[in-house]
Amino acid sequence: MPVSIVTELLARHQERLSGFPAPLGQQFEAGLRALANRLTPSQLQAWAETGVELTALSLRSWEAAVEYFRAGANYPPQATWDAIETIGRDALQMAAESAPLAVSFLRAAPGAMEAIGPANIHAWAELGRRLYKGNWKSSSLAAQFYEVAPELFRVLRIGQASRLVVFIDELARHSYELASACLASAPAVLARLDEDDRLPFISFATELAQTSWADSRLYFDRGVPLIEKVHSALRERFLLLAAQAARGHHQRSAYQYFEDAANALGEVDPNDHQQVIMLAEQLAPYSPFAAMDFLTAMPTVLQRIRIDELEAWQQAGLRILQASAEGGEAYFRLQSTRAEDILENLSSRVELSRVGEVLRLYCKALTGRNVSIQTAESLAEKGIGWVDEHRASTDGTTIFLPELMERFPNKEDNFAAMKVFATHQAAHIEFGSFQFEFDRPGAVFPTRRHAFVRDRERPATTDMEAFFDLFPDRQLASDLFTIAEDARIDARVKDEYGGIRRHLVRMQAEELERRPPVEMMPLRNAFVENLVRASLDGLHLVRWPRDRAEAMSRALGILTALQAPGATVEDAAEAALALYEIAVSIPNIHDDVDPGSWDAVEPMEAGQAMPMEAAGEGGAQGSQAQLGGAGEGEEEYESPQEIDFRGDFKPELVDLLMKLRENAQGGQAGQQQTMPLTPEQLAELLAKSVEIDLDAMDEGDLDASTGMFLSNLMKEAGTPASEKGDQGGQPTSDNSTGEGEGEEPLKPIVTVYYYDEWDFRAQDYKPRWCAVKEAKLEEGDDGFYEKALKEHAGLVAQTRKQFELMKPEMFRKIKRLPDGEDFDLDSAIEWMVEKRAGANPTEKIYWRRNKIERDVAVAFLIDMSASTDEEINKRDKKYDDDDYDDDPRKYLSWWVSKRRQELTSPPKRIIDLEKESTVLLMTALETIGDQYGIYGFSGYGRDNVEFFVIKDFDETLDQKIKNRLDKITPIRSTRMGPAIRHATFKLMQTDAKVKILFLLSDGRPQDHGYGRDRTEKEYAIHDTKQALNEAKREGITPFALTVDRAGHDYLKTMCEDMGYEVVADIESLPSRLPTLYRRLTE
Repeated sequence: MPVSIVTELLARHQERLSGFPAPLGQQFEAGLRALANRLTPSQLQAWAETGVELTALSLRSWEAAVEYFRAGANYPPQATWDAIETIGRDALQMAAESAPLAVSFLRAAPGAMEAIGPANIHAWAELGRRLYKGNWKSSSLAAQFYEVAPELFRVLRIGQASRLVVFIDELARHSYELASACLASAPAVLARLDEDDRLPFISFATELAQTSWADSRLYFDRGVPLIEKVHSALRERFLLLAAQAARGHHQRSAYQYFEDAANALGEVDPNDHQQVIMLAEQLAPYSPFAAMDFLTAMPTVLQRIRIDELEAWQQAGLRILQASAEGGEAYFRLQSTRAEDILENLSSRVELSRVGEVLRLYCKALTGRNVSIQTAESLAEKGIGWVDEHRASTDGTTIFLPELMERFPNKEDNFAAMKVFATHQAAHIEFGSFQFEFDRPGAVFPTRRHAFVRDRERPATTDMEAFFDLFPDRQLASDLFTIAEDARIDARVKDEYGGIRRHLVRMQAEELERRPPVEMMPLRNAFVENLVRASLDGLHLVRWPRDRAEAMSRALGILTALQAPGATVEDAAEAALALYEIAVSIPNIHDDVDPGSWDAVEPMEAGQAMPMEAAGEGGAQGSQAQLGGAGEGEEEYESPQEIDFRGDFKPELVDLLMKLRENAQGGQAGQQQTMPLTPEQLAELLAKSVEIDLDAMDEGDLDASTGMFLSNLMKEAGTPASEKGDQGGQPTSDNSTGEGEGEEPLKPIVTVYYYDEWDFRAQDYKPRWCAVKEAKLEEGDDGFYEKALKEHAGLVAQTRKQFELMKPEMFRKIKRLPDGEDFDLDSAIEWMVEKRAGANPTEKIYWRRNKIERDVAVAFLIDMSASTDEEINKRDKKYDDDDYDDDPRKYLSWWVSKRRQELTSPPKRIIDLEKESTVLLMTALETIGDQYGIYGFSGYGRDNVEFFVIKDFDETLDQKIKNRLDKITPIRSTRMGPAIRHATFKLMQTDAKVKILFLLSDGRPQDHGYGRDRTEKEYAIHDTKQALNEAKREGITPFALTVDRAGHDYLKTMCEDMGYEVVADIESLPSRLPTLYRRLTE
């Protein structure tokens, strides 16, 4: 029967199909034969008629019929008649709308049926039709959906695919190309995700398409590895948070929130993700942006507080968020001083940036010197021998400390630990660790080191070099000297600084708990380790073989004697020498005795422990033999485990650096200046010093590393290179002008200051938000100052005369005082009259002369923004068209005249008048004697606020400063707030009774990032207003002067209760500025 029905159907439709290309008939016959054994005759007949009907729908619908017949031969075994019939019906509907769409659908149908099952075929067809909008782009997109179906449904269920289509459909509203790209990559992208993560991934993509569609491709390309950074059980909740942020409206893109938060969670312990995301979810109802910012801030926040303290910080922010969305969002962005303050209160760690000034004053009080405090990282970056970025140290003038201290669970203990670190380094300076003199005797031990001096080719560069040259094993000698000197220093600290004693004892005890077991060490290593324990007041922890007890007892006796109050660094050197003799007499081997035979050792009496003269006979040769090194068959000596609070002690290197500094400064008074250090001398010193590890400092060959080290060391010491020809890449000396032969011009030194910025919406400061970069303004032509005086000669004379009248009288008689130099005659007569009249007269009947002094300091802040480059005459109308009566000859005559005038006398700009006004004011101020500073500001962005010093308060008006005036030029933008704050800081360094801040500008504050966008004006105005108020709270009188005719619009807000003036006629600025100054200061 199947054969007969196939033959019958072929014959029935042969004529109708014969008018189409041959493949149509061929596929029809192949499909009939494949389905003949699977369908009933009526079903087969219905199938055939549907295909034939397809050919008649449109000009190209026969192509769909070809695919329809071809699919018949390729249906999977599970294909049912209902599914096949559904495919036919859907194909007819599609072909009526778009034949290519039907072609793609039918081509993919067999594979799709195998992937999703016969029951879901119609749902699949409808998903593709949803993407079709009646144009060729949408038809192509829908066709693409059908084509990727077999691959797509290997990773998605039909319900999940519907969500994907919603995303693709939404994206196609904005860009068909982007929708097509995301659809093409969807199978591969989704295959990389866990099954439970696929639907949340697509859901967030849909939100992204609605609000930030351009980021969709970025999300598909990068999203999977970002999601994998979140704990697997919490990814859906994280994506829901991100979706809530996407539904909001914010200047940052939703993808940016997602990316930042995911990267942040990647830096957080996955075990803490549950707590973190739960706290973020509590914020989302009030602000999903705050929730995402909270997640983004986690790495920073959890560096400062523990996870169990996080909720307290979040709850404080939540209360702010409930009262003000702007304030709360700034809090969780860490752009709020309240966020910083609460973190600081909750945090147990101590940051050097916060306590550095306190520690500086503390160390200054201890040492009596102006030592500075810097991070250990900054010392390592100098490349002068220190390589550990976390260990405390000192170079003899500066104390370097770890940036963070978080050894203990509370802030008080961590601050005490930081204080112990600082104290130990300060004690090295105060108690002379770097003042060693080889020929100077000690106070406790006899001087024996001279007997060990060996012949040498050249004198030692430093006394410490001469001392360490005595020892064949410099590493052992260095370790012993460090132990001895640290023991002496700790003893002096306990004796002199009672307040730190308890904390030092605690740190010593903790270090003792971390010491390695001595019984497992070779004997010489164990000997040195026992000395470390003894130096930490751990005599009770010293363990040593009984049969060798005398050597250990002698060493402990020496170390104990060294801790006497009067001991000096020379005594530490003698102790190191004696300890070295004992150490080299002990073989560095493992002792075969039972560890149980290692007992405690009591220190020997000081008089018995220390040798009274050099060992051996015959002078140096006999003595030299006593200072041996490692013997045959011994293990290599290893330095003991470091002690944290004692830091990195480098006496030889510091001694060298101090010699170089002394040499750079011309030597000490009354002493002959030492010769500069040559590269050859330095190379020799490097070769033998154990304090300098060139491999750890820099990669490369030894010569390159030595050259770099020499350059860095010279730069640090301020020492010029010894050979002119060897100066390539070397820094110039401090006395160089940068103008000599072979010298490069010196670059201005830039000092960076950080200031908060006021966010008026959040009603809070953004902490350390702006970087103000202060530098001296470069010098320009030397004729500008005199030229300006000459041009305004009449005004200069008038201004000087007016300012001379402001000079105070030397003395003024003050009357009616209760006490004074003499009777005030008028008051005395009144007293007599009232007394006789029976009244109660006043006792104020004296007078005295008071010395009157003018005590004023003023900071002038000049706007150097690009807008000051505007020419003055461009502000006014140049000509009226009616003046020329359409006569081109008149206009040409006017233009030629104007051009000639511009060539002979170039038009002035706003900045030119600002400069000339400054010249006049400086001349007047020199007459009256007020303290003054002249500063300019510009910049671009919060990280680059440029603050130029034209004349500082401590500078006198000389030719160099006059030359700087010529370099006042328009540069960039106008971020007034931080510039005002820095000028306020400058004024606060003066001791004047009256302080004035004078701001000279040509317009409103404006800068990149100074508000939500470039067009917003309120943020910048409010920050500037806050900066002016801060100055006012410091007792400073701020005054703003602008040449912007529209200045009233914003100055009435910016200078609400302060003085300001708008100079409408800008050319009157040179005369107006001195007049305003007189008014402010009289």
